[in-house]
Amino acid sequence: MSPEAGSAKPSATTSGTTASGTILIVDDTPESLAFMNEALAGAGYTVLVAMDGEQALNIARLMTPDLILMDGVMPRMDGFETCRALKASPDSEDVPVIFLTGLSDSSDVLKGLEAGGVDYLTKPVNLDEMLARVQVHLSTAMKTKSARRALEEMGQPAFACDVNGTLLWATRVAEELLESTGADLESWQPVLSRDLPSWLTRSPERNATLRLTSEQAEVSVRYLGRPLPGEYLMRFVLNEEVAARQALKAAFDLTDRETQVLFWLSRGKTNQEIAQILEMSPRTVNKHLEPVFRKLGVENRTAAVATALAISGQQ
Repeated sequence: MSPEAGSAKPSATTSGTTASGTILIVDDTPESLAFMNEALAGAGYTVLVAMDGEQALNIARLMTPDLILMDGVMPRMDGFETCRALKASPDSEDVPVIFLTGLSDSSDVLKGLEAGGVDYLTKPVNLDEMLARVQVHLSTAMKTKSARRALEEMGQPAFACDVNGTLLWATRVAEELLESTGADLESWQPVLSRDLPSWLTRSPERNATLRLTSEQAEVSVRYLGRPLPGEYLMRFVLNEEVAARQALKAAFDLTDRETQVLFWLSRGKTNQEIAQILEMSPRTVNKHLEPVFRKLGVENRTAAVATALAISGQQ
């Protein structure tokens, strides 16, 4: 493939700033590789190239790229099969894949998206459009990684899904929590797809919960918000936790916010950690603790934790 006459060579991203990130281009046409390599390198990206699917998988195993531009039609192992293999690996499952295809049939576009692609570009590629799409998807991927990393470090059983209830990612703690119920993420996916869409379309309030039932167990999910367009952030909650919260609230006539603060306090969280979990300032956490201590009839954190654990059956 040769570039179109109207596709001028840009020297930076569409925002005019130097780009950063590692892009893997997978295409069996040398001219296409050279064309896109030059444009992306000129915009400031580090570029890796592969001429077939197997080579792309080998490169991704050695150096995980930040984004992949994938030709859909290649000999031996096509782009769709390659994408599915990448998504099956924990090291590359979160890497966004943009398909490059000369096929205009909508079924081929759908095939790419079903394989795990996030977007597509039609050949011959327009450089400005390619750089804009790359920049957008890289930014989205970086934000997702940042949120996921923070939740991992906080030990939260969190996950993200789309409006159809399809899992986009989950923390390690979330996977372990579900495994403790006798089922894994894959086993819970049909339940999420069945129950979440109608709930999400009703725009639940932040911290609202929904009980889910599978053949193995029951869990609840708590809605945390929408960090990115098309992404819903949730937290798995075992029903024992729901029961503990309800017991604390009833025993001491606490507000919902006071109950949340006391619950996390009883789980050994610091004010800073509670503030991060509940999306408030540490100072606000302190303000909630004042009436909590008064209602519990205690004077300090240690006594409050002991009282809370006794009520929730954890002592």
